[in-house]
Amino acid sequence: MSNSRLQTAEAPRVKQKLTASEIFVEYGAAIALAALILFNIIFTKNFLSVNTLFTIIKQSTPILFTTIGMTIVISAGGTDISAGSMMGFCGIICALSLSAGMNFYLSVLLSLALCALIGIFNGLLIAKAGVQPIILTLVMQIVMRGVTVMLADSKVFPLNSYPEVKTLGLGRLAGGVPIQAIFFCIAAILGLFLINRTTLGKYVEAIGGSERAARLAGIRTVLIIVTVYTLSAVFAGMAGILEMARNGALDPSELGKLYELDAIAGVAIGGTSMKGGKARVLGSIMGCVLMIMVGTTVNMNGIPFAVSNIIKAAIIIFSLAIQREKTA
Repeated sequence: MSNSRLQTAEAPRVKQKLTASEIFVEYGAAIALAALILFNIIFTKNFLSVNTLFTIIKQSTPILFTTIGMTIVISAGGTDISAGSMMGFCGIICALSLSAGMNFYLSVLLSLALCALIGIFNGLLIAKAGVQPIILTLVMQIVMRGVTVMLADSKVFPLNSYPEVKTLGLGRLAGGVPIQAIFFCIAAILGLFLINRTTLGKYVEAIGGSERAARLAGIRTVLIIVTVYTLSAVFAGMAGILEMARNGALDPSELGKLYELDAIAGVAIGGTSMKGGKARVLGSIMGCVLMIMVGTTVNMNGIPFAVSNIIKAAIIIFSLAIQREKTA
């Protein structure tokens, strides 16, 4: 029987009604974001202002780069908790290069190239040596933060004297829109394109679903895993450059600190399974904005900022519990 006859012989699919947990996995980021916006409209003074919107854009952009990289890694069945330290490492390499008289754009390329090399190293150890991603990236988190502080000699680097840094951090487009809006769109488009429109995205999701099955299907799993961790490192490095420029200085012990928490929370609430598989980039984008808005809400209502980290941790735990319930 031909394929066409087989298809016509199939019974029509019955669309099943989604359970509450499945609805949250599918649309949790959008629901939570809408609820937080509504809360702020009612209770937060001056929330509905252009300045608040611009602040959210500026703060969200570095996190979004980290979140896109984290989405790709988690979709492949891994994790990268060294992303925040990678931001600091990339920042100090760029700052030292600028201090040595190197052109700004060459400094950025050098910084990102070193991040890519570290990503390749991570990917090879995970794919070839079988090192657990969470253990390796935890070690790299500690090592790179230490290297960053050592290279900076525990000093803060002021960078506002460099015009390119100043433009990247404080530049405005027409209507006063911060220049970070361009990079926000670039990160979002890159993430959606890589996952939804490329063969790499299909292979990443296949490996996240079952690495063994992907290997048996002829996918070069080692190459894909190395590529995944390289992309994560480069995205985190770009986040570090943007955050450094936004601050106008580099604090080696603070740049990127706990950013991996925001990224993982954004991915979790965005609906991407923490066990790997289907990546939900749009959900991650909304989850990223939600994480920033949690901090904004806390700050604008005079609540201690440490509370925001507790809320973000609770979001991760709740999202994982919902995913577990769905797959049970």
